[in-house]
Amino acid sequence: ELSNENLYKILMLDCTDLEVNTVVWKCLGYRFDEESEEWTNAEVFPKWMERFPAPPDLIGMARIYSKEVDQPSLKANQQLVRSVPVDNKQSLKIHLKPLGFTGYKYAELTPNKTRRAQCANWLLYYREELFGYTVEELRERRRLKKEAEEAEKRRLAEETGEEPKDEWKPPVKEVF
Repeated sequence: ELSNENLYKILMLDCTDLEVNTVVWKCLGYRFDEESEEWTNAEVFPKWMERFPAPPDLIGMARIYSKEVDQPSLKANQQLVRSVPVDNKQSLKIHLKPLGFTGYKYAELTPNKTRRAQCANWLLYYREELFGYTVEELRERRRLKKEAEEAEKRRLAEETGEEPKDEWKPPVKEVF
């Protein structure tokens, strides 16, 4: 489901909005209970589940972009995008270039294409950074990464004799 070819299909509109939502929902941890015919959230990332106990429409399947109709989809999609670290924001161009994806031209962008690209980028982030780890393991990886960054800052400060300047980083809201 998370192959480059399938992600490319998302971008090329070769699958439905519901299929895109469903793949993201599964990766977020929602599971479809065939008996009750409902989505359950027992395996959803904790911070995501706080905001979205039920799987949200991340695409805007109604394709009605008025504020009162589209606001929940827009907000859910924005939360998904915020959870992707800066280092992973350009993953589509890197991973899908061999398949011919070079990005969109501004004139061809629509809300649907934009949200599909954002979902596909999140799926790449999930595949490359989150898949196969427990929430505890992900938290430990994040802690170790922060420690390594702090150690590198201290090393540079010792080498140069200057205190490192805090560089601005965009906020990232992890899903775990």
